Parts: sequence; structure tokens; C-alpha cells
Amino acid sequence: MAPVASVSTAVSQCPVMSGRPLKGNYPQYHGKPEMPHGMAKTLNLASGKLQEPVSMPTTFPIGCKENICHGSMMVKHDEPLGGMERTIEEVWSEAEEYLAEYYKENKLPVCDLLARLKQVEIDLRNQGYYTHTYDELSFGVKTAWRNARRCIMRSQWSTMNTIDCRDVTTGEEMIEACLRHIEIANNGGRVKPTTTIFPQRFPGKESARIWNAQLMRYAGYKMPDGSILGDPMNIELTNRAIELGWKPKYGRFDVLPIIVVPGGGQGEPVMREIPKENIHEVKITHPTLPWFEELGLRWNSHPAVSNLTLSIGGIDYTCCAFSGWFLCNEVATRDLADEQRYNVLPAIGRGLGLPLSNRSLWKDRAVLELNQAVLHSYDLAKVTMVDHHSASDSFVRYYEKEMKIRGHCPGDWEEGWTTYFRRIGRTLPPDDNSTGQDDAEDPNLITIAYGTETGSSLNFAKRLQEHLQSRSLEVVESLVELNDLDLTKLSGTLVVVTSSFGDGEAPSDADLFSEHIDDLGSSPRPLERVGANPVRFAVFGLGNSIWTKTYQQFPRWVDQTLERLGGNRILPLGEGDETAGTTETAFAEFTRALSIAIEVGTETHNSKANPSLEEESALSKPLGSSMGSMQEKFVDTSLVGRRALFEDDAKGSEHRAVYHLELARKDGQPWTYDEGDYLSILPVTANIEALEVYYKLHLEYDTVVDGKNVRDLLRNYIDLHAPPTRELLSLVPDSQSTTTALDAIRLVKFIPTIEQASQILRALPIKRPRVFSIAGSTTRGSATISLTVAELYKGRVSGSLIHTPVASFHSVTFKTCVQRSKFHPPSDPSVPLVLVATGTGVAPFRGFVQRRAASHEHPGKILAFFGFRGQHEHLYTDELNSANLPPFMRVLTAYSREPGQSRAYVQEFDDALHGGRKGLGDEETRAYLTRLKREGRLLADTYTKGKTDTDPVLPQGEQ
Repeated sequence: MAPVASVSTAVSQCPVMSGRPLKGNYPQYHGKPEMPHGMAKTLNLASGKLQEPVSMPTTFPIGCKENICHGSMMVKHDEPLGGMERTIEEVWSEAEEYLAEYYKENKLPVCDLLARLKQVEIDLRNQGYYTHTYDELSFGVKTAWRNARRCIMRSQWSTMNTIDCRDVTTGEEMIEACLRHIEIANNGGRVKPTTTIFPQRFPGKESARIWNAQLMRYAGYKMPDGSILGDPMNIELTNRAIELGWKPKYGRFDVLPIIVVPGGGQGEPVMREIPKENIHEVKITHPTLPWFEELGLRWNSHPAVSNLTLSIGGIDYTCCAFSGWFLCNEVATRDLADEQRYNVLPAIGRGLGLPLSNRSLWKDRAVLELNQAVLHSYDLAKVTMVDHHSASDSFVRYYEKEMKIRGHCPGDWEEGWTTYFRRIGRTLPPDDNSTGQDDAEDPNLITIAYGTETGSSLNFAKRLQEHLQSRSLEVVESLVELNDLDLTKLSGTLVVVTSSFGDGEAPSDADLFSEHIDDLGSSPRPLERVGANPVRFAVFGLGNSIWTKTYQQFPRWVDQTLERLGGNRILPLGEGDETAGTTETAFAEFTRALSIAIEVGTETHNSKANPSLEEESALSKPLGSSMGSMQEKFVDTSLVGRRALFEDDAKGSEHRAVYHLELARKDGQPWTYDEGDYLSILPVTANIEALEVYYKLHLEYDTVVDGKNVRDLLRNYIDLHAPPTRELLSLVPDSQSTTTALDAIRLVKFIPTIEQASQILRALPIKRPRVFSIAGSTTRGSATISLTVAELYKGRVSGSLIHTPVASFHSVTFKTCVQRSKFHPPSDPSVPLVLVATGTGVAPFRGFVQRRAASHEHPGKILAFFGFRGQHEHLYTDELNSANLPPFMRVLTAYSREPGQSRAYVQEFDDALHGGRKGLGDEETRAYLTRLKREGRLLADTYTKGKTDTDPVLPQGEQ
């Protein structure tokens, strides 16, 4: 099994470093309920900015144990493994969450989401899996990279290219696809993030695998003298290849063949050597140390990781290849320098003439020279590689952006002390970086926009802002990403600082800028400002002339585009060249010239309101104490067994049926109850209905109110089919005179403004539980609980319990709660009993009998009087016929509508009732009755000499 690269977004916190236990796959909450644990606060030491998560998404554990922290390990113990069997419920839960994110991120209609979820639900019920569209697959690949908690370069997630090979089935086809993947990702040295996806794992079937951890790996040979030649990491793969017929060459950098195992039960591994034309390597040399070349070091152009399982919306892709680019210290410090790998530092130290002693710090010097050599060699070969400093700067910027956009960013860092959190409502973070573009037009206003990949452009933009502010110029307080720049609202002067990325493309903070320009439509020259001063502009570009063909390509395009849109260029394009070392001097000259070109203006104040604060205040108000108590009491339950006790052929409201049901807790805990107790069950809300209201209110997927997830409330606790409350009706316009006849879900559609979301949530009716007598005893086992349920016409609870398909038992969740009653059998099992019931009223007595039958003491006698419409509606005939009755029990039955017989009712057995009591010993006998009192057919003097208990709640059915 392979570790999981998942679309799920968060990582549980380490129990060792956090000082708290970790149980299961989800964040655990201990102590005060307003302090959830699971994602750490982070402090940017450079800027002093403290960032705190505002949402708690689905999580995977990090492999840490109670007393062992695995936070620093590359491969962790006990991490989730891909390719494992999943329940339909687990798949549905992840599918629903993923598709909601997909449709939201891509701004697709809610109606399409609801239709898609409906189809997925049907597919899961019918076949146990569903299939992604290409767009869903591609977005899932990007999102998995976005959520890769250990990847520092995940800021490029949106550039990922997905190759769909789900139609590939044979081993030879798989290897051809792998070779094609290598070429596409290598891209002539300009490494292109690429993922190739093979068929998904299907339930109960073997899935495809690639044995290589990366498509291109160097062989490792264990020699007879115990030494290792080549890469020690790949000794096992090398041995397997030799067993399959590969001929070893016994060199330090022998490229291993690709070994694959196709899925679908074909099972036999297929092996092929990588052709020379598909092997792309970089020879390692040093810019100032000629002898470095004599070390004979080399490495492949890019990593094509192939041992991860990609999990998207509950579907596992156990066979896929993912390529990005190398970080220089991945190759230098880890692959070549590590003692467990090629261990080249001693050779470098000797070449440098350093004494190989710890006090000389020779390893530090050697690893520095090795990193410089690797970075130099990849640049010389024009193969993409990122240095760790640029990568760190890029990630810091990306992390801040993710916290702003999503409210969280998966990470693996841990604090060395206990951290406490404040549970807060999920709302958009305060807009500290207001663009100021809502201000009235001001010819003196200066807006600074930027596009950055590693953070360099942002740093230069900040320096430019500080310089202009120091000269008392009127500068918008916050810098603007090019993605967020609204050209139609600009006035004064626009200054852009940006770089190029990849093949001259826009950096990630500016990749939507061209789309915004295309969307202008009828305003092709928005900067011209007819009748007013045109917007002035200047652009400064950052680049590296080593990439000759694409040098300054995007900054030049921005400069030309702003002129085409009617802007007035006040300075020629400024160009900083990192390779030539002219960036600082070019920027200084650009800044000086810009200051002279811009006129001085008066000070302005940005008074833009912050709507997110108002929304947070409204949503933070409590929904009511009853909601909280319901959540605490009710547990997730699923059906595990069902059989019909009787069912007629009538249709509609005339249809009659009674079923025996078995339910189990989903947490695996045993049931705790006494015979005669009740089980409360909340009506089930269809996922589609809950999502319909959810998106009508324009809520985020993980919105929480008072620590309660709104999605969970809508699905499990708010009754969308109950009559509207007075508060809900007050939110509907008076013109909707017919709305009082609608249920809550239809009424919500008439409420006009989404600003009322918080009032709507508070006004929606709460579900009322349906109560059923428990039809069993813990003496028969506590893993399941038994019910006797009559189907009611349009009954929401009985209908769900009776008509849920067997294949969906585990995927449909019922919220249930055991309710205590006073209707219990005597603690002394020798006390005689008289039991009187009709129809499903026999349910609690089934538990009474089971309890008495399990008693080791001498059981007292039981005399039962049961009434049914006819023999065909007699319940539990297999248990209540004379042959199967326990020796201490006797049953008399009355049929009120049996064809060919006069009608008989249990209360007509007056003489038998009194006689039966005398036969049992009337002073000690306890009598129990159900349903008759409610039906008005209980004789007032039936039991006057002994103690009589009647069922006070009379729960059989949906009241």
C-alpha cells in the first residue's frame, strides 16, 4: 500500500508536541469546548504576523503516537495507506465535500452541483463507486498538490498538467504512458508540473501499481564484501529487477528499469528499461572548482514520484506519476550528501583540503559547495531547479495567501509547548489589505500592483511603496495582487511590479489578469477615461536573462497591454536582470525616475467598510440551547438488519406493514438501555435538500456557528420539512401570501437577501424526534438494538428505516438517542407478569421475555394477552407460537378483523384476565399494558388488586 496524497485538507496535530492525545482520523477536542485542537497557529518571525486557522476541515492523522513524534520523518509510521477498502458512506462523505469545493472554486451553478451529487449517490448505491469527469480529476490533482503538507513548492498547484490514462489497462501500455510522462514533464529542461493518472481502484479488485518510487531511479548493489555500490535506497528494487531478468551493470549511476503491475487481477509485473532518449541527466560541475567534475556525479532532471496514492473525493488512484522540479538541496544535501545515500561529502572535503574532523566544520563547507555545484549545473544545463531560499520566500507568501483565502493551510510543524485555540465562526477574514479602489476618482492616487511567484516582486513593491510614502505621495495603503486588480475603478497612477514564470507565463498572483482583461467586453479602453484624466502607468519587471527566449515576457506584455487599454505610460519599462546582477541598480533608477514623474497630492483616508465583521457578529449568536443538547445526546447509527413481520398489497394510505429492525452505533460502542426504554430517532434530511438550502444562503462549506458546523445542523438537526416558524414567516415579503402553506425548505426560496442568512438559521424549525419502544434486551447482546416499526403513510422516519436499500445500510446515518422510561420489568425475575398489548405494542414485551429467559434464577410465570387485526398481521409468530414459547409463558390472542370469525378484542377477555391473575398469584403479580389506554379500550377495573403499569409515552409510531 502507498501513502496517501489527498484532496482532504488538514493534518491532525501531533499528540507528543501538542501535549494531547490523538485518537482516530479526526481532530479531537478536549477540555473547554471553545478551544479546538488540531491545527497550529504560526508566527512569521520576519514580519511578526501571527496567523491562526479559521476553519477545521477533514483531516488525516500524521502518523504520530502517544509518546513518539514523527514530525521530522520523511516516511512516517502508521500514516494512512491508499488502496484500502472503504465503505460507501466514507466514499460519499468525501465525494460530497470534494464536489462542493470543486463547484465552488470553479464558480459553477449550484443546480449543477445538486444534480451531480444526485448522480454520484445513485452510482454509489448501484455499483459502490463513481467516476470523475476529466475536469473533476484535473482539479483534484491540483488540489492534492495544494494540500501536500510537506511540499514547499505547492504554491504552483494551479499550474499542474493532468494526463488522463484511465483507459490504460495492460502493463506495456502503462510503461509507454510512463515514458510519455517523462518527456512531457521534462519539457526540454523547462520542467512542467505534470501528473499521469491510471485507472482508479475499484471495490474488491486489485489495483495497478508502479514498483519504482520514482520513474527514474539509480540501482543499488550490495557487494560481497558488504559495501554498497550505487544508491542504497534502491537495493530492494534492484534485486527485484534482477529476479525479473534485468542484467545489472554494476555502476554508480545505473538507471533502473520501470516495473509495473496492471490492475484488474492481471497481477504479473511487467518490466522495461528506459530508452536512452528518455533519460535526462545533469552532470554535476562546480563554477570555480574544476576538480569537482572528476567526482563523476550526476542526477536526473526532475523527480517523477510514482509510489503515492492519489485520493480524490473518496476515490483512490493507486497508480499515478507526479513530476515537479527539484529543490537544490533535495539533490545535493539529501540524495548525494546523506550518509545513507551516496555519501559524497568526504570526497568533497578531501578535495577542498579540509581536515575531516568535527571541529573543522568540514561537512558544512562541503555541503555548501555541493549545493552551489548542483544549482550551477542545473542552470548551466537549462534545467529548472529552485534554490531553497527562493522556495522559502515563495512559501511564506503562499501561506499568507492561503490563510486569507481558505482560512487554513496544511502543515507539519509542531510547537514545543501546549497551544490553545479559540473556536470561532467561519467567516471571511478581516480585509486588512483593502485595495482602496472604491475611493472616488483621485488623479493623485497611486496604486501599486504586483505579480509574484517567490515573493521577490512583492518585496520590491513594498520597498517602492515605502519610498513613495516617504516623499508624501498619496499611495493606496495596501498593495494589490494583479489577480485582484479592477482596471475599471482605477484613477491616478498605476505602478506594476511583476516577474515571469515558466515559459514566460504569468506568476500565480497574476495568472487571472489576462482573463480579467478579456472580460472587459464593451470597455476595451477602460484606462482612457473619456472626459477625465487617463490612468498613468509604469511597469518594472524582474527576470533572468539565462532564459533568453522568455526574458521579461510577461512584464513586457503587461506594459503593452496597459497602453493598449488607454493608459498613459509615464516611464519606459524597467527591467531587472538577476543573472547580470543589475536588479538593484535598475530598480533604484526606476524608483528615482518614478518619483519625479508623479505629481504630489493630498492625503486620503480609506474608509471602506468591512462586511465580514458584520456577518461574523450575526452568525455568532447562539441558535438555542436545545440545539446544543440535541447534538450532545444523539449518536450516529446505521441499519444492520431488517425483516418484514407482515406486509399487505394495498397502495398509498391503505398500505400496512410492520418490520423488525436492527441498528448499530457507528462508533462501535455498545448500546446501554433497560428493557422498556425508548429509542428516539430524528427524521433524515436528504443531502441534496440540505445542500440546496446551504447554497441558497451562500455559506462557505465549512461554516461554523458557536462551534457547530452549519452543514451538519442543516442535515441532522434543522427540520426543512416542518411547518415554518413565525420568525421564518416574518422574513418573507408580504406579497407571498401563499407561503404559510409551505414547509421550511420551500419557504427559504422566497427570502430575497442573503444578508439575512443568520436570521434564517435562527428561525428554521428544529427536528422533533420520533420515539419507538426498544424491542429487545441487552441479554441477547449490546452491539445492536431492536425496533418494531409500523410503516406510516408518508412517515419520514418509518419510511427511511423501511425503504433504505440494503446496499446503503452503512451509508445512511440515523441520529438516535436512548430515552429512559419508567416502564421497566421488576428487578425480581420471579414476580409473575401479565402483559397486555395490541399491534406493535408487543415490542417492549419482547425485551421483557428475553430478560426473564436469560435469568439464572427461577423465572416467574408470564401471561400475555395480545391483539392483532388478523392472523396475517400477527407479529413475531416464530417466537410467539406455542412450540417456541419459553415454559414460563402463555399467550392468548384476539383477532379483531379475521375473516370468517367474529371480532374479538383483548379487553373482552375480562374473565380470562381476572382468572389469569388469580392463577398467577394476584397479590404479587405485576401487570403491564401498552396502547390500550390511548385507544380508549382499557377496562377501568381490569386490575384493581395488584400493581398495574401502563406505557406512559405510548411511542409506537410517529407522533
